[in-house]
Amino acid sequence: MRLVILAAGIGSRLRPLTDHQPKCLIKVGDQSILERLLIQAEQLKGRFEEAVVITGYLHEQVEKFVEQWNRAHDLLVRIVHNESYDRTNNGYSLWCAREFLIDGFLLVDGDLLLDPQVLDRVSRSETSVLAVDMKSRIDEEAMKFVLDKNGHIVRLSKEIPLQEGDGESLGLNHIVREDAQAIVEHLTKLVDAGIVNDYYERAFQEYLKEGWKLGVIDIGDLPWVEVDDQNDLKRAVEKFA
Repeated sequence: MRLVILAAGIGSRLRPLTDHQPKCLIKVGDQSILERLLIQAEQLKGRFEEAVVITGYLHEQVEKFVEQWNRAHDLLVRIVHNESYDRTNNGYSLWCAREFLIDGFLLVDGDLLLDPQVLDRVSRSETSVLAVDMKSRIDEEAMKFVLDKNGHIVRLSKEIPLQEGDGESLGLNHIVREDAQAIVEHLTKLVDAGIVNDYYERAFQEYLKEGWKLGVIDIGDLPWVEVDDQNDLKRAVEKFA
């Protein structure tokens, strides 16, 4: 299984911090967001055969960090570059790394700070799952989901009304080998149709329509922060620095 980290975005809501550095390299305490994710993955000895970081904005800085990382660590990190990062969304970025997805992957947004137990819990799952928070209050911009009576996701979208959502998806997913090919196929269908400015969850939703049994792991009992803006960064520092 590979760890796949999405780190192509511009991070405009964090300006001026992201004027001259990509969001994943912003430090919380003495470590960047990306470094924290990689360290947590490496500590799960042998869980990941390698990591793949998908870059875009200011990719040279991420490449330099990865070069330094690879000299000092056992977990090998590869780079996949989305040259169209400024005209596409993370669904296209994930499609750029399609050759690394087929054997199963753990996908994480490159702006997440997580309690170390989160990666452990999610990566242990023997079926495809989304890491979700069903305990915290959700807002309009959250990636929301709806579960059926068996605990499987039937709807996954930011457009789900607040009163209908069962919780928030973190942007951390474990897709097992048995489902990985179908995800790649749905991503490819979207790209071939010219739908390149949508979230990767669009491909998940298309697969759900075919009867995909996608489960959830609720990590709402553990600390986590998605860093989108200055308020998020402040909360991240308070929880993790």
